Amino acid sequence: MTAHTIHEISPAAASSNEVNICGAPPVPTSFALFKAFFFIGLTGFGGVLPWARRMLVERLGWLTNREFAELLPLAQLLPGPNVANIATVLGRQYRGAKGAAMAVFGLYLAPTVITIGIGYAYARWGHAPITAHLFAGLMPAATGLVIATVLKLVTSLPRGAASIVLVAATFIAIAIMKIPLLIVLAVLGPLGTLFMLRRARKE
Repeated sequence: MTAHTIHEISPAAASSNEVNICGAPPVPTSFALFKAFFFIGLTGFGGVLPWARRMLVERLGWLTNREFAELLPLAQLLPGPNVANIATVLGRQYRGAKGAAMAVFGLYLAPTVITIGIGYAYARWGHAPITAHLFAGLMPAATGLVIATVLKLVTSLPRGAASIVLVAATFIAIAIMKIPLLIVLAVLGPLGTLFMLRRARKE
């Protein structure tokens, strides 16, 4: 992870909610982490990632668009759901183990309760024709959310032909050639890192 991926917070700074001299947003409390990720989990119908980006970047300002774009690949490389990994990293960074636990607990609380209720309803009415039409109508909306998030993340990519080539190669490898994600990341990840290192040296 690069030095600017997440704001470095010292233990002393973590005990204060005041804006620091660099103009960074206030350091969130454990309860603030819980509330933020609870709202993300509660409103993340059709995919949590778009709502996580909106909350963390656009509403709270805990991450910049570039920082979120850099944290997402790390979350994808780690085992487990992407947003849960982001919650763990941010919670740990700001409030230690307690912050990580509160963020993840907030993220999963609402979806767990809702899913149990929907599972009960599906067991009773899942074979009804209206249910099939409902799911068919939700698919385009969920797809649109993912596409919108991708387009916003693309704007934070480093400018240059190498970035376009890496994006195109990743899409072709996964969507068309059906190569497993782990293999694609193992090959293209180091290539992207090498590209960024060479670019940093030139600058």
